[in-house]
Amino acid sequence: MNENHTVEWSTFPAPASLPEVAPCDWTEALNGPDIDNTQVIVLDCRRDESGALPTDTHAMTQKVSDALRSWSGQQRFDASTFLVLTRGAISVSADEVADPTGSAIWELVKSAQSENPGRIILVDTDSLDKGLGDLFGLMAVRNMTVTAVASGEPQLAIRGATLFAPRRNGVGHAPDRATVASAPSTEPSIVRMFRQAVADDRFADGLEFLLAAAQLRPAFDHYTEGIPKGIGLSGGTPHNSGGDTLPHVVLISTPAFLGGYIQYILLAAHLGGHRRVSVIPLSGYEPDEPLPASLDAAIDSIGRTVLDTVGDDEFVLAGMSGGGNLAHATAARLLEQDNTRLRGLIIFDSFIAREANERQMGTARDAVVDTEAMIPDLAGFTTERLTALACWLDLLLQLEYQPVECQALVIKCTKPSPTHNLNEWPIETWSTEQTVQTVDTEHVALCSTEAHTTAQIVDQWLRQLSPTNG
Repeated sequence: MNENHTVEWSTFPAPASLPEVAPCDWTEALNGPDIDNTQVIVLDCRRDESGALPTDTHAMTQKVSDALRSWSGQQRFDASTFLVLTRGAISVSADEVADPTGSAIWELVKSAQSENPGRIILVDTDSLDKGLGDLFGLMAVRNMTVTAVASGEPQLAIRGATLFAPRRNGVGHAPDRATVASAPSTEPSIVRMFRQAVADDRFADGLEFLLAAAQLRPAFDHYTEGIPKGIGLSGGTPHNSGGDTLPHVVLISTPAFLGGYIQYILLAAHLGGHRRVSVIPLSGYEPDEPLPASLDAAIDSIGRTVLDTVGDDEFVLAGMSGGGNLAHATAARLLEQDNTRLRGLIIFDSFIAREANERQMGTARDAVVDTEAMIPDLAGFTTERLTALACWLDLLLQLEYQPVECQALVIKCTKPSPTHNLNEWPIETWSTEQTVQTVDTEHVALCSTEAHTTAQIVDQWLRQLSPTNG
């Protein structure tokens, strides 16, 4: 008998605080280095190989069984948590019909939970995201993972923004918690006013308002060690532990992406199996971080942070969109200082002309809105993040460009973005010695759905740049 019929699902509020969790795909974890793994490892069972809802119950349960057996049988995974993700496997209300294959997976995993108490989590969702292979899918999975870990529930259903946990015979892991009525908004007035500006299609006016507020925040005019915080791909890790091939790739964050390092996580996953990769965030996005008092202070701070991060490594600077503009300015500054470890520059669909950058504002609007909805803990609207956004976008418009004297790789898109057709923009001169490559995609996809293609181009160029280390 299907136990789902005897289970009552109770709603409960979202956790008040969320841990720092970066989910790892099971296949990547299994094929990764033979070292202790403390991550939350995700086995996504929402689709079969064709991308459809799974219908072959035997094949799917065998896949899950094999994964659980391999995970539990390897000492390197002893400190990890295993999360199995399904779609429509259980019914939380009378109008839902449970998927038979998903239900079978749940029964199998629940048996494994009893043998591995506290180490396996079951999450069922109605989300149609594309999973860990797509940037927005990765953010959705990460958001569900963080919520599941914070809830403390071994079994969780997520329907939209509503959370459910099982109760059996009136008891269970989730007490009988009624859905909490929405409380009056406690958001700061700056956040509320910016939301209204976006809703009214007045993004530019909203940025002007945020810039005025940013000028009231503490500012730095010289480099301060330890600011900004959280350098790395996740949890403050200085660089990925997957590889040591040089040159070290140092990615500069895009100002419009409020989630910091996560904008590059797919690109780093494709590069980081063998190559050292770091991400440099921009100061001011988190509480107690000052904003740069000037463009000069901003570029100097990024440059010093890069040098602190790479140590004695040879390195290349890289950046997507506005991050590419900042990477270019930082490269120019380091070359002025006669830095000999900077080997090159990589530009991912960035633009020099002011007109082009102004036309990209639609992309900035979409980026902040989409990521805030997807990963509110990392990129949710706060006074700090929004005022930092306005400050850094304003600094971008102050940049002046001269070709840097180093090798550069410029990667351009061939398809128009939803907000602009800058794929047809003329090739601009970033360096005295540049290589131009194209990817048959649109702007945002370079580091998301086409990250594997982008990473391949980057790696090939780096091998030519440094044949002895590549």
